[in-house]
Amino acid sequence: MADNLKQKVFNIIKQRNLCSYMNNTKWEELRNSMYNDMPFPPPYDIKYIDIDHSTGDNINKDIYYYGDWYETFLLYGYVSIEWIKIKPVILKHRGCLIPPEVIDETEELINVLEKYNIPYTKENNIFTVYGYRKS
Repeated sequence: MADNLKQKVFNIIKQRNLCSYMNNTKWEELRNSMYNDMPFPPPYDIKYIDIDHSTGDNINKDIYYYGDWYETFLLYGYVSIEWIKIKPVILKHRGCLIPPEVIDETEELINVLEKYNIPYTKENNIFTVYGYRKS
């Protein structure tokens, strides 16, 4: 199964003329740092190279939940990740009559990405880490 997925991914990479930006070590550093270096594991959206759509479109909305950085990576592995969009902001519910608290850990995420030399782009406070991209 794993060999079939790898072959499928490599065929797509060649077909779309993509360039690799991350390796397994970088993905591991990113995944581990989301739990060890961040105040909370930020929510994210992920796009796999062999699937035509991402896992969800909630990343542009206000989010009340943490990201599950272990499960997703373990299910599919790193080789098939086209990109991950990370939103280092969550809302913390405080009650029915009080607006939620906005917890913004943008600076911490930038520090993590720079600490591990992980290339990223930033647009509207959403960080994109590319696994593969057109060169």
